[in-house]
Amino acid sequence: MKSESKLIAGVLIGVAAGVLAGILLAPQSGDETQEVISDTASDFGDKIKGKFSGLVEDASDLKESLGDKISSKLDDLIGLVSSKFDGAQAWAEDKAGEVADKAEDLKDKVS
Repeated sequence: MKSESKLIAGVLIGVAAGVLAGILLAPQSGDETQEVISDTASDFGDKIKGKFSGLVEDASDLKESLGDKISSKLDDLIGLVSSKFDGAQAWAEDKAGEVADKAEDLKDKVS
């Protein structure tokens, strides 16, 4: 990820340098050159804002999606634990009943 960021930064710097060199070497007056530079910088700033706005929106969507998935998985886990608990409780009640029956049988044999 770090190398991708460096590559993107390098490309952006190269593009900006190329645009600046082209503007400065163009046969225009100083006022026209300043206007072109200002317009280009403004356009570039608008593009960057648009990209970051899109990234922020994508990150927000991802956060919401992950939150929904985590919530769903947590609900599934709670259901599974609850089901296992109910099963264990039923098993314990069955075993307690068996023990009570055996104790009753033993009591009858001893009496």
